[in-house]
Amino acid sequence: MGHDNREDRPWWVKLGLWGLPNRASAWACMSFAIGIALACVAYGFVDMRFFTGGGMVFAALWYWACIRWVDQHGRW
Repeated sequence: MGHDNREDRPWWVKLGLWGLPNRASAWACMSFAIGIALACVAYGFVDMRFFTGGGMVFAALWYWACIRWVDQHGRW
């Protein structure tokens, strides 16, 4: 497959996976972001300010999109 070099990746993939050495760490970060989003939304029923933490779901979506791009266009 193409894009074996990390420098050939689009800027949003490089930024999203910056500092992550492999696929497992990217999945771990995505899972953590989902966990934070769920915890914030759950605690938001106690303190409404925490509902904003549900926005971490967008970080999880970004990780997912980056993982998917590398899986389809390159190698880890």
